Amino acid sequence: MTSEPDKPRLDCREVLEEVYLYLDEECSDVRRGVIKDHLEDCSPCLSEYGIEQEVRAIVHRCCSKEVAPDDVKERLRQKLSAIEQVSELFSEVAERDR
Repeated sequence: MTSEPDKPRLDCREVLEEVYLYLDEECSDVRRGVIKDHLEDCSPCLSEYGIEQEVRAIVHRCCSKEVAPDDVKERLRQKLSAIEQVSELFSEVAERDR
């Protein structure tokens, strides 16, 4: 793997641990660039990445039309509302204790 002097280097283990973050675009642009550089230069990791990417594409094709039932959506809304209320209560208590 070639690398510019100012760019961090990753070993294969690190790249494979982060491949899902890379695929989901959940890492910084700098980290994506470092991982991309490694994948371009390392055929074993590129092969593994290709497999991971294919699995993700298959799952997306098979499950992308799935819709949660209305009752599940409503329970989720209720839970999120309860969490928000508890968070607001904690914030009020913290402000009062200052």
